[in-house]
Amino acid sequence: MIQPVRRSKLSEAVVEQLKELIQSGVYPPGTKLPPEKELAKQFGVSRASVREALSVLASAGIIDVRQGEGSFVLEADLSRYIPPVAVSMIAFPKQILHLLEMRSILETSAAELAAQRAGEPEVAEIEKAMQGYLNELRAGRVGDAGDLQFHQAVAKATGNPILVELMARVSDLIREGMRCTLGPNQGNFKRMREVFDEHDRIYQAIRERRPEEARAAMAFHLGKVREKVEQEMKEAGR
Repeated sequence: MIQPVRRSKLSEAVVEQLKELIQSGVYPPGTKLPPEKELAKQFGVSRASVREALSVLASAGIIDVRQGEGSFVLEADLSRYIPPVAVSMIAFPKQILHLLEMRSILETSAAELAAQRAGEPEVAEIEKAMQGYLNELRAGRVGDAGDLQFHQAVAKATGNPILVELMARVSDLIREGMRCTLGPNQGNFKRMREVFDEHDRIYQAIRERRPEEARAAMAFHLGKVREKVEQEMKEAGR
């Protein structure tokens, strides 16, 4: 059911509601969406906000806007429901929370499995990623490259090729999310050290084959990131 929008970022709210309606089957693939004027009335926003929202959905490959014909829902595809990085992380910061939720679902289990299955080569690869991450921090960089390498190494250590492939497919999205969450830490050496220590606890639990602790350490790490993002959004009034 469409609800009038009462949020400050109107186009973002329209995007989210339309995506929910599409994903829930209210507007299945091939369906023509209502005209801009009708959507604006239903959502309680201007036609400009609706037009901007439709442009975002078209850029994400979720709908096809045909000149003179209208907007049509495209066939479902996982990649289409992962918004372009620039749109997702810059225009709509709330998407970072969606990304962290997805990562929590996948990576807590990945850490647990890695602690059960990782051999010496896999553990060495995680350790190498840790060193790369530390080198980035010492060089004054954000650390997103080493951070991503670490999490991909943990996924690889599960021995599950589908999980590895999935992580690879969303790596650009994850890395951009890392830039957004790690960036504010630059100059805050206390927080930078805390984040590194969170990774080290995950690594140590995997190396010492403690699955439950590895899972808990990953959950704690991603939870801390989420808390920081929510705090920053609250302070920014988003």
